[in-house]
Amino acid sequence: MTIEEIIKKYSNKLDRLDLELILAHSLGKTREFVLVHQDYEIQTVKIENLKFKISQRIKGKPIAYITGHKEFYGLDFIVNKNTLVPRPETEMLVENVLHFIQDTRYKIQDTRIVDVGTGSGNIIISLAKNAKNFKFQISNFKFYGIDISAEALKVAKKNARLHGVEKKIKFLQGNLLEPFLRNIKPSVTSHHSLIITANLPYLSKEIYQSAPIDVKKYEPKSALYSAEGGLAHYHELLLQLKTSHVPCSMFHVSCFLEISPEQKNPLSKIIKNIFPTAKISFEKDLAGKWRVCKIEIQ
Repeated sequence: MTIEEIIKKYSNKLDRLDLELILAHSLGKTREFVLVHQDYEIQTVKIENLKFKISQRIKGKPIAYITGHKEFYGLDFIVNKNTLVPRPETEMLVENVLHFIQDTRYKIQDTRIVDVGTGSGNIIISLAKNAKNFKFQISNFKFYGIDISAEALKVAKKNARLHGVEKKIKFLQGNLLEPFLRNIKPSVTSHHSLIITANLPYLSKEIYQSAPIDVKKYEPKSALYSAEGGLAHYHELLLQLKTSHVPCSMFHVSCFLEISPEQKNPLSKIIKNIFPTAKISFEKDLAGKWRVCKIEIQ
């Protein structure tokens, strides 16, 4: 069979782009090759595997889990069933942090960037990878990726090696900030900056139940659903910061959280209850929906 014949056979069952991506992955070619070489004869030995992957997609399995890869912030990331598939809107979180740390005050400070719930490592790796573009010495920065899942951390470490930043990032296993807080040594001689990024589970019960089948059936629920209207994980994260005492006395703390649009007001109340003097701001994504919450704690 040729590429054209496969596309004709399944075009009424599957999105054209999905077909092209599966073909490209199965053939070890680029999507551009698939588009240009429609008369390419597919080896018989590859046909069954190709049909199997197409059937998986028809059943709802995400393309990223079929190919084992997902692009994020211009980089290719390995993903599997143990990690959430990186979303385009999360790139906004990376952009916000990169803009924030261009501030001149970070030229002389020791800054630690901690990604909580790192999953495939897409956020922290994108930040570490783009650190070379900073206008100041990268030695001022230390990068951490935290996840409660050992299997997710295995994927994150593979991705760090893939992008040549494995020596820049320290990966820790544990619940939210706990493993990072355990390793902080109090200092009375210097003041540091702590930047926390978090794309934690934030789907409420109602939103999770109405999510598409490819999300509910295939992506880890533990990386998506959170109690308290989707804010339980963020609530716990902020309480950890408050009760540890160490970060707020040692660090200027800035948090960047990805949220669901309807959580703007309830999250603001949670933040104000825990950190009454915190400076809170929100940003909308390209669709005009509230997507990133920034919290500055001094």
